[in-house]
Amino acid sequence: MKIISIFTVCKETLYAVRFDDCEDDEFARVFDQWNDVEYLYDFFQEHIKDLQSGFYTEEIGNMSIDEVVQLTLDEAEDLEERLVYAAGRIKKGDSLQGYFKPLSNEDYKLTPLQKNKAIGLNRKSWLRVYAIRISATCYVITGGAIKLTPTMNDRPHLLKELRKLEITKNYLKELGILDEDDFELLEL
Repeated sequence: MKIISIFTVCKETLYAVRFDDCEDDEFARVFDQWNDVEYLYDFFQEHIKDLQSGFYTEEIGNMSIDEVVQLTLDEAEDLEERLVYAAGRIKKGDSLQGYFKPLSNEDYKLTPLQKNKAIGLNRKSWLRVYAIRISATCYVITGGAIKLTPTMNDRPHLLKELRKLEITKNYLKELGILDEDDFELLEL
């Protein structure tokens, strides 16, 4: 897997990588999948045991696939609108840090090129948008996934997202990008 380019989602604030195995940038790919009823139905059918495991409460586990798909469609629409709206409103003093959190819940300190996640609006959402933090006001989307398990280490689709985070972080380092000033010099 190799990065082909970085696309602008919202100028100066939100970007997304495009990998060589996909026609779309990761922001577009993720939200296209989460708005595709057939994809969601197939995904939840394939991962029905994870869905019913109780990690997302018994209430969710007892929902029909149709109900879970509709919940995901609604939440994906809200999350996409919220990220684009927030990124479009960035002014001095504002940030995207209220939407993105460190990938690891144990990370309390912000670091250069930190791996981050944005989570859907539901209290215990399974939607995740993954990104590398350039600054409080600038993030590069590396992908996204539906996470139905306590960790990312147990499912192939989540391990792939971890790899994409690492590939993007290394790519930015190789380009000499460690902060917002460096990123501004990058020609997109």
